[in-house]
Amino acid sequence: MTLWPADHVLALAPDTAAAAAARRAAVPGSWTAVGSDPDAVWGLFIGSSAEPYQVVVELHAPAFRCSCPSRKLPCKHTLGLLLLWSAGHIPAGMSPPSFAAEWLARRAGAAAAAAAAASPAREADPEPEVDSPTSRRRSGGSSSPDGPAPKGTVDKRAMERAMRVAAGLAELDRWVHDCVRGGLTAPELARYATWERVASRLVDAQAPSLANRVRRLAGRVGVGVGWHEDVLGELGVLHLLARAGLRLAHLPDDLADSVRSALGFTVRQADVVAAAPEVDRWMICGRSDTLEDRIVVRRLWLRGERSGAWALSLSFAAYGQNLDSRWQVGTAVEGGVHRYPGRRELRSILGGLNRCDAGPSHSTSLAGACDEVGGALADIPWLERWPVTVLAAPTRAEGRWVLCDHTGTLPISGGSVPELVAVCEGRPGVITAEWTAAGLLPLSVTAGERTIDLGPRGGFHERRWRGAA
Repeated sequence: MTLWPADHVLALAPDTAAAAAARRAAVPGSWTAVGSDPDAVWGLFIGSSAEPYQVVVELHAPAFRCSCPSRKLPCKHTLGLLLLWSAGHIPAGMSPPSFAAEWLARRAGAAAAAAAAASPAREADPEPEVDSPTSRRRSGGSSSPDGPAPKGTVDKRAMERAMRVAAGLAELDRWVHDCVRGGLTAPELARYATWERVASRLVDAQAPSLANRVRRLAGRVGVGVGWHEDVLGELGVLHLLARAGLRLAHLPDDLADSVRSALGFTVRQADVVAAAPEVDRWMICGRSDTLEDRIVVRRLWLRGERSGAWALSLSFAAYGQNLDSRWQVGTAVEGGVHRYPGRRELRSILGGLNRCDAGPSHSTSLAGACDEVGGALADIPWLERWPVTVLAAPTRAEGRWVLCDHTGTLPISGGSVPELVAVCEGRPGVITAEWTAAGLLPLSVTAGERTIDLGPRGGFHERRWRGAA
């Protein structure tokens, strides 16, 4: 490959300080085991640490790897090596040492996995929608998710995105490894800017759902007594998703679809609607609104009266705008829902639904709810929420609100607890809640013939069971 000019190298610097430090690092006496071939440049930087820093650059992407603890990408050592190379101080035609060969081989494997993931047999979305309206605006948002792509461009776009995602996942996995190696008390982890840089890189790599997950994790650093365990567990989930995303071609189809959804790929609505619907009488059991990157996400939870299966309808709106409010909690509709592909996938597109009389809700004990959630987590370990409907009563235990029944107790993580307590009046009620790692978030409660929406700005929506007096 033609040597880059020094200006080209310095243009890669994340800031002026890194560029100045790179010039100081571009001294031949500070390097050993340097070499290059048409695809890469590598070397060992001898600095103040006990071991020299291992630096390798893949020239075509370009992509960088340095064993130093710096969070800048590229770091001063990487830029210094490239400056030496651009000045002709790096011998060419060399064989890479083990540290460089292993990293380059991993990148080649990631590229192969990305190519397999983008194959027509697996590619469900030639030009995938991102998972939130904000990300859609960043990508332009002008093309219809249902519209066909221009002939001859589908495979190329899919391949390019898969390559970007694979590179972002490899970078994320390395960063997670560095976080665990350096410890969670490292000062830079206490700064939100550190996490935002990682999230922004994932957005650039077109993995927006994973970027949102990193941002949510940033808000848990330093919060609560056991925050170290929470953050460490979530870093493990990020590692799992990164590794799974690089091995999509080796996963079962339904699991691979779930991984792709967790990364930010989505299936075209036309493809979802083309699948056979699940027809049932659907109880609208609860709703929850969350704010993600200035976008309000509404989750509407439905449950089939005959099948007992859950379904999830998502809607989005910019903060301050109105969300879809056609369906009220406590009512029922009859018709089909079209489920997105994936293992234990709940997200669905509502088909032609007609309002109908509501019937009694399915409910279970708290122990039964734990079994349901545990089964879901065994299949999809990165789940952040799961719906349950329990017959239980709110009470106080050890200084906090919990739901209790004859099988035990589960903590309440928030929501409209005063309204819940007032409706139940100390007696068990049929409560629909979202399971989260922090506890149960009550969404609605049925007492007698009334179902009360406990969601944000929820009103009282009454219903009568068929056959009720």
